[in-house]
Amino acid sequence: MKNIQLILLIVLFGFASADIIINKSKRCECPSFIKTECDKWYDCKWNESSCLEKECTDYTTEDKCHGECQWKGGKCVDDEKECEDMPNEESCSNFAGCGWKDNKCIEFTQCSDFIVTKAERCSVLQGENGERCQPKGVSVTTLFYKHLAVAAGFQCENKVYVDCTKFVTEATCKGDATATAKCQWKSDGKCYAFELKTCRDADGFNQMCDPKYCKKDGQLCVNRSCSDITTQAQCTSLPKIDNKKSILCKWGADNKCTTATDATHLNEQTCNDVTFGSYHWVTNTCQQCASNWILSIMSFIILVVLI
Repeated sequence: MKNIQLILLIVLFGFASADIIINKSKRCECPSFIKTECDKWYDCKWNESSCLEKECTDYTTEDKCHGECQWKGGKCVDDEKECEDMPNEESCSNFAGCGWKDNKCIEFTQCSDFIVTKAERCSVLQGENGERCQPKGVSVTTLFYKHLAVAAGFQCENKVYVDCTKFVTEATCKGDATATAKCQWKSDGKCYAFELKTCRDADGFNQMCDPKYCKKDGQLCVNRSCSDITTQAQCTSLPKIDNKKSILCKWGADNKCTTATDATHLNEQTCNDVTFGSYHWVTNTCQQCASNWILSIMSFIILVVLI
């Protein structure tokens, strides 16, 4: 029992002193916002004394009408879009999990079922299990116009991936190795399937150390830190390599940028903006929204139980 309590204290201390990681997908709910914050978000609306989530009917333009809403008859209604609601091939191609067939939009079945008017539309087709497609060539179906055979479309087929290790020169080292990895030439004179998941993955790949997330340290590619930021204007947050999260930074009295361990340096104007809406201004302080805080605590409790 004492061991569990000790572990819990260590974890809670670590939680209190840890870097602030901002999850861009964990935005506060609209009712958490004060008016100035509420006005910044397209899906929130201010109603006299509180911030509310907009209803579908509150959207007056088609470009804002999405998610569980659909634009019908010149207005936004509460009706989530499905494949069959896509009116043409272009909109169908841009809607995940759908494909254009027999002049209508249907749920994705298999690559070979689809013939598209533009080759690149094969590439955006994707099944629920991650199946990817590519254009096979001109469709066997043709249209005759002024005695000339005109291609009606491009037949799609399953995406063919390459074995990067078969390429022996830098010039030939190219192509998709998997749905997320591409062939890249390494400084050891070999071709590899490359995917940037961590900065160290780019060790030896001269052009792949992305300066947005990483920095070069000799032949190594390492993480950037807040201390690498040299101006106060940019010392807000540092994106992590998946671009879904950021580390909160803080400009100090010594005119240096450091990693923040809390959000007390943020004010009413910067609190919501810098944290991508995951913090809000309440009782004159910048605080993480309750739902996000509870989720973080639960994660640590689960960790302790597993230990």
